[in-house]
Amino acid sequence: MSGRRPRTGARRGPGRGPKNGSRRLPANRPSVAERLDTVDRLLAGSVTDAGGLWSRATVWILRIALEQCVDELWMRLAPALIRCPMRAQLIALRAFAGPEVAARVAALWAALSRAAHHHDYELAPSVTDLRRWREQTVALAAELAAVDAHRR
Repeated sequence: MSGRRPRTGARRGPGRGPKNGSRRLPANRPSVAERLDTVDRLLAGSVTDAGGLWSRATVWILRIALEQCVDELWMRLAPALIRCPMRAQLIALRAFAGPEVAARVAALWAALSRAAHHHDYELAPSVTDLRRWREQTVALAAELAAVDAHRR
């Protein structure tokens, strides 16, 4: 044995998932609506345990909610795509949701990804940014939920 632990995480590369090619999502994970409710509580200041990390926590929750919306789309239309890296999923999204929606999802995901990673020389995201990203996440969640197999 090499002594190295296998990588763990929600996303798996080719050949690392279940042998039958399908992937079951955890049944006990929060819904997108529950995640957005948590974001609302963070933005309202009612979560006091977050301390100075509340803005980055909000960004991470929004990114996870957006990724969950994309995962739910794949579970309905193309379950094999859920195993691909997010960047590949964003490219494939063009064929399923259309280029405009796919571009908006990709832009929001990129903005959230940049904001989620802390750098000492950058300020934390502003409340205005966080509220805008929340509204964009809600709008895109609705649009992704409305995509059906006939749209392709």
